[in-house]
Amino acid sequence: MTPPSEYGIGLVGPDSWSMGSLMLCDKAGPTVVDAVATWQDSDETWCLRRRDHPLTATTTPPGDSDVSRTYLCGNAAAIWLISPNVLCKVKSWIPGVTPEADTIKWVAKNCPNIPIPNVIYSWIDEAWQRSFYLMNVVPGVTLDDAWNKLSKDDRTAIANEVVTYIVDAAQYTSPIISTANGTGLTFHGWILRKSELEIKGANNWQPDLHPIMTPEQLDQSLLQIGQKSPEKVDHFVFFHGDLAPANIFVDKDKNDKWHVSSIIDWETAGFLPKWYIRTIVGVSRAYLLNQKDKNEKAAWSFELSRSLEKHGFQEYREWLEDLVLSLYTTSS
Repeated sequence: MTPPSEYGIGLVGPDSWSMGSLMLCDKAGPTVVDAVATWQDSDETWCLRRRDHPLTATTTPPGDSDVSRTYLCGNAAAIWLISPNVLCKVKSWIPGVTPEADTIKWVAKNCPNIPIPNVIYSWIDEAWQRSFYLMNVVPGVTLDDAWNKLSKDDRTAIANEVVTYIVDAAQYTSPIISTANGTGLTFHGWILRKSELEIKGANNWQPDLHPIMTPEQLDQSLLQIGQKSPEKVDHFVFFHGDLAPANIFVDKDKNDKWHVSSIIDWETAGFLPKWYIRTIVGVSRAYLLNQKDKNEKAAWSFELSRSLEKHGFQEYREWLEDLVLSLYTTSS
């Protein structure tokens, strides 16, 4: 990626930001002119404007990109705190990838009960091959950080609440494996056929764009590596994709009860087999807690899996483990 993801945003002056090749952001004066988006933060008005002359991919990124960068994931993603309560998330992007902000907007429209980040504005920067979106800082702390403060009943209640959101989203179905926008999913490696696994080398920043599949095509793909689908399906259900404890924020309500205050990171969300939901909870290391006690690490996946079972979700943990082993063994 040129320039690298950590240079997507830079501070170019007091309360003034360069944002990719297309945008500038600053604290507004008494009059806001030509802004594509504005927001209020700590009694101040901030605005986003288009550059008069877009930068090229070979332009040295202006400003100090280290200031207020709160997150960096290799060459694929980064987050900056732009104003006291507003973040900008920057993700690698290629044509065909559904931006995370589009998925969040879909969830807000179709599943309004699910607590999600508020998207202020989003855009695609084709020259720099990345997506940008501005969002409000979500309330609370991650479930990972709060875990040791929660009672057993609190933990069960949080799991039950998350499952109500899973069930809510799963009411929406599709005849194909895809994103909410109908494009290929990213980051679900088990969907890839053996022939589609490859080492990207210099382009390892690019998202894995998986093929759109019907139930019949998924069955055929699995048979190519000697596996049968654990369940016969005729449609797919909408699922967040990664309900890890770092992606769930919790807070106390006015009655001092813990509740889910936001679910973040919707980049892997889309339409998937219903049986996959509980199965991935039991398999993925992403669901492990950051706990010193090894016996406690899997406590979240256990609570979530138990609640999913009560709602009729099946688990095929050994099947998925065998599938992943087959994929990467036969492709090596």
